Amino acid sequence: MPDLLSQLEREPWYRGQVIQVEEVPPRPGVYADPPPALPSSARAWLEDQGIRLFAHQAQAMAHLLAGRDVVLATGPSSGKTLAMALPVVAALAQDPTATALLLCPMKALAQDQLEKWAALARALGVAGAVGVYDGDTPVHRRPRLRSEGRILLTNPYALHQYLEWHHRWAPFLRGVRFVVVDEGHWYRGVFGSGVALLLRRLERVLGRYGTTWTYALASATAGDPRLLGERLLGRPVAVVDADGSPHGRRTWWFWDPDRDPQLSPFQQAVRLAVFLAREGRQTLAFLPSRRMAEALAQAAREAWPGQAVAAYRAGYRPEERRALEGGLRDGTLRLVASTCALELGVDVGGLDAVVLVGYPGSVASARQESGRAGRGGRDALVVYMPQDDPLDRYFLHRPRELVDGVAEAPVLNPGHRELAVRHLLCAAAELPVRREDLPRLGATAEDVAALEQAGLLAATPSGWSYAGRVRPAEAVSLNALTARQVQLVVNGKVLETWDELRARREAFPGAVVAHQGELFRVRALDLDRGVAEAEPSPDELTTKALAVEEARILTPLALARDVAFGRIHVRETIPAYKVLDRGRMVDMRPLDLPPVEFESEGVWLTWERDVVPTASFFGGLHGAEHALVALVPLLARCEPGDVGGVASPLHPDTGRPTVLVYDAFPGGIGIASILYARAQEWIGRTAAHLTACPCRDGCPRCVLSPRCGTGNQPMDKAAALHLLGHWLRKGHGTLG
Repeated sequence: MPDLLSQLEREPWYRGQVIQVEEVPPRPGVYADPPPALPSSARAWLEDQGIRLFAHQAQAMAHLLAGRDVVLATGPSSGKTLAMALPVVAALAQDPTATALLLCPMKALAQDQLEKWAALARALGVAGAVGVYDGDTPVHRRPRLRSEGRILLTNPYALHQYLEWHHRWAPFLRGVRFVVVDEGHWYRGVFGSGVALLLRRLERVLGRYGTTWTYALASATAGDPRLLGERLLGRPVAVVDADGSPHGRRTWWFWDPDRDPQLSPFQQAVRLAVFLAREGRQTLAFLPSRRMAEALAQAAREAWPGQAVAAYRAGYRPEERRALEGGLRDGTLRLVASTCALELGVDVGGLDAVVLVGYPGSVASARQESGRAGRGGRDALVVYMPQDDPLDRYFLHRPRELVDGVAEAPVLNPGHRELAVRHLLCAAAELPVRREDLPRLGATAEDVAALEQAGLLAATPSGWSYAGRVRPAEAVSLNALTARQVQLVVNGKVLETWDELRARREAFPGAVVAHQGELFRVRALDLDRGVAEAEPSPDELTTKALAVEEARILTPLALARDVAFGRIHVRETIPAYKVLDRGRMVDMRPLDLPPVEFESEGVWLTWERDVVPTASFFGGLHGAEHALVALVPLLARCEPGDVGGVASPLHPDTGRPTVLVYDAFPGGIGIASILYARAQEWIGRTAAHLTACPCRDGCPRCVLSPRCGTGNQPMDKAAALHLLGHWLRKGHGTLG
């Protein structure tokens, strides 16, 4: 794209913001013949459509047709849907009693996939119903789908509710030969752990009907697809991750908005997006919120009147989304500003340019979003425009890590004790639980005894059955780790269900909460009723809770030189919160919430007492802790608020200067264990980031945190860098 950059340099508003250009050379496709086991009808369809299979598609099909569970983890537009759908539909065409269940993380994605699966089923002559079965399915259509359904698409929330009524689904469940799990990278953290246990429950129900099935898991590029597959599915998996699809030349521009202090980063994003569209590049801009997406679209219309410009987000009516997606596919829409709603596998064709306004939270998401451009072997441009955040700025100065670095490791913990106990109740409501079922469900005989004593389980000749009064599927949320839950309610509608700990941190009175790109302000939080009442936010203001944390070490589980991992006890207090306008604090408001205490998992680093002068020591530890916490999502796919940290110049449990970083969830969710295993990489990348940050004394892009309960005092960036460098030099590695 040198000609385009030259044209940009002639624009009067351009101030040299493109500080780095990275090129990814074009890649030819790697093709393969259909596997021998693929039925002749499917081969004939491929020939009729003029489709040549990529090597990874043929490999995945061979695994599925042989009955092997498979994880297909390749890039965007690599044909994952065809690789799963063709062997499944072909097998159903040969066996009129066979059925398939497709699990999508969101309702909208199931609707998007329906058309593709239904069209293929018609082409291969699969008799019977193909449809979406979820809470939006009309009641009058449900009996036919259950009795005549051959391919049913649903989401984890719906399946969680329906499993207890499996007897209604008996005709469909008896025939299940394939369970397809789409967008596997979406299942992480608390939600992913809950879905993993949901799949264990599904396994029991399918076993009740004598079913033998094969899993097909499709995922974006993941740091460890085998680990993701085996933790999510609970079975050994075959991994296909060598992407054979072709792509054109992909050029990345890394854009530093600080080069123009007169224009805000948002204003620069508007001018850049309009420039690209005017130059004939069909452009998609990804923004972190619905309001920003709609504001960019409106500003672009004003700057480029009479042109086809639109916004795209979750919440639009299905017909609106279909029209926008059609406009992207046929090229009539020239510029679209979107939330992450277009990150998932919605087919919008091949665009010319993608602008990432802010780091989307993970390398995997950045690859998904950037992959919206350049499909079908066409050249593409990706522009990365960071915001004022440590992770955003980290990649501005390390472009290759974003372009072709290793994606983050998946984080999910189906062995979480309290989560497993609550899913045990759901399983007992579905089918009596036998003693031999307990290990598979992550539960123990002690758990059963406690639940019997509480009157929630009762022993029967067939096993333990649920004895409570409330349906457990109603009481157990896939998004919450603990039994005490809080519903985020807007105008009587439940938007999300959180555990109480997250609600205290994020849904306090006055908090601004983001949901699918839209902002809502919390009016009241009633922990006794388990309700946070919210309303649409009238502005773009956001909030950050200030947290004061204490952590004590309970049991070390793994030890190495100056780093350890184990069980800890955490006490968190939130005395106040900040009100922010585009990242700048405009107000500080007090909070009166009781502290919370819980056990979790943590990793801690230690130093000798004489590494830096005493006057700088705590400021250095404090800065190191902030920087380490901020960069955790580089290694483990999680949100910044999923971890907490404390710094102590003399920790009572180590007797040494210590930085402790922990999973901010009761029981832990698997983040700290990843940090322990990759401690050298984690600390090295953090030290390198501090070195690259141009500030002298520390800034929000490196060591200052908006969540710090002590107002970022004391703080010493130089001492923090010295401490991290010293830790690395003591035989752990070098800065590199």
